Amino acid sequence: MSAGSLVVPLVLWGRKAPTHCISSILLTNEQDIVVSGSNDGQICVWDVSKDLRVTPRAMLFGHTGSVCCLAQANLSLDQYLLVSSTDNGEMCLWDLSDGRCIEQMKSASIHVKILSYQMTVSKDVRLFTHGFYPEIHVYDPLTLKLLFSLSAKVAPDWISAIYVLHPVKRQDDVVVALSNSGTAKVWTLTGNETKSMEPLYEDESKQIRSFNALTLVCCQYNQRTALVVCPTYFQVYDAGDFSLLCSMGSFPGERWAGGDFLATDRVILWTSEGRGYLFKLNANCVADSKEFRSRVGHLTERSQQPMLYCVASASEDLPLTCPPAMNYYAGHRASVDKVLIRGDSEGRVILWRIPEITERELTQLTQERFEEPPELQPVVNLSLQEAWNSVSPTPAGIVDQLYNDDDSPFLDVTATIFIPTSGQIVCGRENGTIVVMPATKTVILQLLDGSHHTFKNWPPFRVMQGHTGKVTCLLYPHLENTRYEQRYLLSGGMDFSVCLWDMFCGTLIHRFCTHGGEITQLIATPSNCSPRILQSVASVASDHSVALLGLKERKCVMLASRHLFPVQVIKWRPLDDFMIVGTTDGTVYAWQMETGHLDRVVHGMVAEEILQACDEMVDMQSDVLASQSLISAVKRRNVMAIRNVAQRGNVQIAQTPVLVNHELSKDKSYPLQIQGLRTNPKDADAHVLFFDIEALIVQILSEDYANMSPATLEAHGLIGQAEAAKQHSLHQSSNPAKISGILGRIKDKAEDVSHRIQASVAVADKSQQGSPKLSSSARDVTVSQYLKRPSQLGLAEENLTMDIGQLLMSCLHAWDLDADLDRLCLDKLGLLKPFVPVSFGVLSAGGYLSLLLPTHKQKHRRSSRVEKQTSIHQQHQKLLRKIVSQSMDSGDEDVRNGTGRGRLKSSSSVSVDRDITVRSSCRGRHCLCDTALSPFFSLFRISSIFFRFSACSKLRV
Repeated sequence: MSAGSLVVPLVLWGRKAPTHCISSILLTNEQDIVVSGSNDGQICVWDVSKDLRVTPRAMLFGHTGSVCCLAQANLSLDQYLLVSSTDNGEMCLWDLSDGRCIEQMKSASIHVKILSYQMTVSKDVRLFTHGFYPEIHVYDPLTLKLLFSLSAKVAPDWISAIYVLHPVKRQDDVVVALSNSGTAKVWTLTGNETKSMEPLYEDESKQIRSFNALTLVCCQYNQRTALVVCPTYFQVYDAGDFSLLCSMGSFPGERWAGGDFLATDRVILWTSEGRGYLFKLNANCVADSKEFRSRVGHLTERSQQPMLYCVASASEDLPLTCPPAMNYYAGHRASVDKVLIRGDSEGRVILWRIPEITERELTQLTQERFEEPPELQPVVNLSLQEAWNSVSPTPAGIVDQLYNDDDSPFLDVTATIFIPTSGQIVCGRENGTIVVMPATKTVILQLLDGSHHTFKNWPPFRVMQGHTGKVTCLLYPHLENTRYEQRYLLSGGMDFSVCLWDMFCGTLIHRFCTHGGEITQLIATPSNCSPRILQSVASVASDHSVALLGLKERKCVMLASRHLFPVQVIKWRPLDDFMIVGTTDGTVYAWQMETGHLDRVVHGMVAEEILQACDEMVDMQSDVLASQSLISAVKRRNVMAIRNVAQRGNVQIAQTPVLVNHELSKDKSYPLQIQGLRTNPKDADAHVLFFDIEALIVQILSEDYANMSPATLEAHGLIGQAEAAKQHSLHQSSNPAKISGILGRIKDKAEDVSHRIQASVAVADKSQQGSPKLSSSARDVTVSQYLKRPSQLGLAEENLTMDIGQLLMSCLHAWDLDADLDRLCLDKLGLLKPFVPVSFGVLSAGGYLSLLLPTHKQKHRRSSRVEKQTSIHQQHQKLLRKIVSQSMDSGDEDVRNGTGRGRLKSSSSVSVDRDITVRSSCRGRHCLCDTALSPFFSLFRISSIFFRFSACSKLRV
């Protein structure tokens, strides 16, 4: 997608929910949003109703590591801001209302926990973090900048737990921390600390017997006691001098994972098995009791240990692949419940409401004799897949039309590639088959209602069989560089093979069997390699090997198979004839591509410098750099590299003023891009559609302007008089052969369009007459006619622009708000109404993505859509206004003057434009948005462009 353009993401999730192995979980202060982070880097946002019912709403993408900790970045109710941190040092600031990523940064510090706290003096919210470093870092949550750090002077060590509190009748804040070695430290903050100050050391410290503590919490009701939770025991201390008041070990087969105070005399602890335990502390640990500190320094007897009076557990605790994430939230208001929340590896959120048990009820429980304490059942127990199954109709997938028969098994899509030049999408499936089909028509079939649902075998598709296991990766090399033949398609599978296909014929050209493991990745080689390598692609396999496969030679050019660990990254040094392979253990291997010789193996900092040098390397075109490459080639005695350097020097001397860059084709903006998406390598592919509004408008207008005469272009002010005279002279050329050739191509093109229309009508007639399905041979003929196109497939030839515009407009329109406007869109604009929930998204700077889930509530769908569209409009408002205003100004001028496209525009279309403008203005007020700022207003201005071009296209056909 082009930078700075308006991009609207839309996702087809499919029938299966994405994997969400929860590693951290957060409940907002108002208890209306649950946020869960996963080990795969995704963040899921769940809406919580007043009766504590949970519904997944959106999923946030962008992190590349496991989400370790989450924290609320502000205390305002107008906007919820979230800060997330991963195990590779990434930190992001998210807006939970629409999922936008506001800020992001990456540091060398790995955070284990983030504590959000509002300072007493400045009233600003600060983030206190600790992790795999010996300090406590304090960040600004809105900018993610490090403000200052708290250092240790006595026994410095990694900090394992922290807590920040405001002492009563004081105007400062106190930070209490525990190190891994069991040293308690205290810092006092006045609110004037800055990063430029000298290191802030602790005010006091004391060695206690709490090693590798997980949680440190001071009682918020009296600030006199502190709870320390370690994996094998928990302890209660006097917060004044850290004197031990009581201690209790973990239960057999379980380990403590965290805890908090329920009241001055009660605590709640949770374990790594996902259970919560409620204890009543003895009188020695209660500050209001006369026996407070009565047993300090004495051995704690078993009768004086905390009493267990309730257990919070799920009815069906299934075995988990990793420990669940749990947290307790007491709330800041009396009306907010006390809640224990848990998220596990199955993507399940469990929520318990902690009841208020009076002293009388607790005394009755004490007097009763029971073998096991009473269990507290959860009020919410919902997994992401269970929420998925409750959606009706079922969320759409990209290839659902292949499974209309109930007896046919559902096959997961395991690899996806989209070819924007021809509008085709290629999907590899788990049974080894590859499906090729038109993308826009397939998505229209899955989302939009219309007469196309009555057609048989529409849209046409081709199924190619070549792998014996699932297809793991796909590559269309011509999309990466135009030096590859347009018909080539490559696929890698679990059967250790790489297949080379002919896209137009659907035939298998060659099968490469060079690896000893499943193929994980296919990569195109750089454009400045030797001629032999230019026609090759790189394949990576799970047996740690990398191969260069020659597409013209039909054989393996080079095999690199001495890597001890899985391949993580591949870099190129084509001028030196090097392929750089980096593995997961940090080792870098340098291979000569022509000879297959392993030049060197490096580790540590040198390996990182080599990878960075490959990223920073540019094309060497000067004689000095060329001579350096020649010297290095002579030192290695690589004859092919010497020959390549010499050839490049000759070409540069002969063609110095000419710069040819084949990679420019990759920078072209397409109106539609489709990307496969999965949250876990074992998941099936979901598919995200990225609509580039700017590219779509430019494509529509360019196709419209391409059919105008020079006089019309001059009348619109699109070209000057000199250019118009030049174009007029070309049109009046005396060479009849050129004109006849052009007219012949136009005639052939028109005949091809008419044949396609007649074929579609014939298929529709057969389907309406109830004819049986096409046989496999007949279907193959139809598919082959569709796929055997000329090598250059333009958007206008395939009518992709109109299909993309129809799909986008139909999905963006907010249906069922105005019946007259809906009828106008259906009858006049040709829009189609969606029959399944449409899940949009928000694309933020840096490639961070937020996607709505199909489980978001129906009653909130209207408000969510307004928020989402407003967010997109605020980001790209100036650009959209400029594009639409310029386009509409030219169109309105045609209508007023009755020239150009205005002649093709009927009176009905003029009334449609006026009706759309009036109704969109009314709808802007209905959506509580200002008319000038309403995205719907801009949307229907684009609609009028779409309608005018559609009318012109119909008249031309």
